[in-house]
Amino acid sequence: MAVTDPTPIRGLLAAATATLLGQASAEDYANDWTVNLAFLNYYEPERVNVRSTQVNTSGQISDDARIRAGLVLDSMTGATPSGAVEGANVVSNSGTSGGGFDVDGGSSSTSEFDDTRLAVDLGWEQSYGRMVRINYGAYASVEHDFVALGSSVQGDLDLNNRNTTLTLGLGVETDEAGQRDGSTPEPLSNVDDQSFYGQGERNTYDALVGITQVIDRRTIAQIDYSYSLSLGYHNDPYKVFSRADSDDVEAERYYEARPDSRQRHSLFGSMRRQRDNGDIVGSSLSFYGDDWGVFGATIDSSYRQHLESGRGHFVEPYGRLHYQTAADFYLRSLGMDDDLPEFASADSRLSEMLALTLGLKYSQPLRDWGVLQVRSSYYYQYLIDAVQDGNQAVTFQLGFEFGERYR
Repeated sequence: MAVTDPTPIRGLLAAATATLLGQASAEDYANDWTVNLAFLNYYEPERVNVRSTQVNTSGQISDDARIRAGLVLDSMTGATPSGAVEGANVVSNSGTSGGGFDVDGGSSSTSEFDDTRLAVDLGWEQSYGRMVRINYGAYASVEHDFVALGSSVQGDLDLNNRNTTLTLGLGVETDEAGQRDGSTPEPLSNVDDQSFYGQGERNTYDALVGITQVIDRRTIAQIDYSYSLSLGYHNDPYKVFSRADSDDVEAERYYEARPDSRQRHSLFGSMRRQRDNGDIVGSSLSFYGDDWGVFGATIDSSYRQHLESGRGHFVEPYGRLHYQTAADFYLRSLGMDDDLPEFASADSRLSEMLALTLGLKYSQPLRDWGVLQVRSSYYYQYLIDAVQDGNQAVTFQLGFEFGERYR
């Protein structure tokens, strides 16, 4: 087929799919397909660099069915905090790339890594009448040292002349984690002992209930509650903590140990309102808590200003403020005379922290083609009682969505 053939390949795909399903109106569905391409660069100065390529497509294949598919390829390089203080010992360990590293002196609190992640996401939305929709989903994510497989089902029920939607969702995920050779270190073992087990496994079960309510013709609100239970291996196989004196002179280094179960609760509420001039104001508030002692609160806010009449041309500044407490077993380091606790981790992600994100999103329609979107954000993280004081990151994303609906 010549590249100038006016029949789009996505139209042929929709027609073929509809034929298989015994539908006669394939041409009607061909116009509903969209494809979204996005390129993202995440950069932490002197630490982590992530380059991500994402492809997503979705479309109607019958009067009551819609499918979607997504592909993500990430390339990750840099150095991440190991949990250790800046010790004077020469330390040999296995880096997150699995290639290993040797650290001498002042740079021992971080470990270099490089990895690649491939993720696939598939979904099917089926309508049963006008009021009920069921979304079925499945995904897989593969790295050199981590594999996740999951599935989900979510039902939406419209009530009150479709001004109210009730949502119920369930999900399950199974993970395999370890260092690149498949091994996991013995929890609380001395790094010098090099004592390892086999690969770690974990199962996670998720549930969500929610309600979305149209308040008036310009305002919509949403409240969700979610519960998650994970059982199995929760350690990060690369994270360690130090036994050190008050001057951070390291004497020994141990692998971390976390509980083998975790229950999480989260409550999310949001509201969006369209102003008379078409601009949209949005805000959300969420709370998180788990049985590890971590409690978090996050507030988001955004303002979408339309730059001219027409769909898709806008600029949207947004901000997010997040605070969380430390896990019960989090420690910066272990004292020289302290006994080893039952659980211990110096992972800064489990420390008390305050984080701020400021960003800007811009969307520009492209005549007869689609929409071009650019998003950039700055992230600042302040860590309390951690080896590192905090972190900064800059994210830049370029996206392009096209489909028959834009022609």
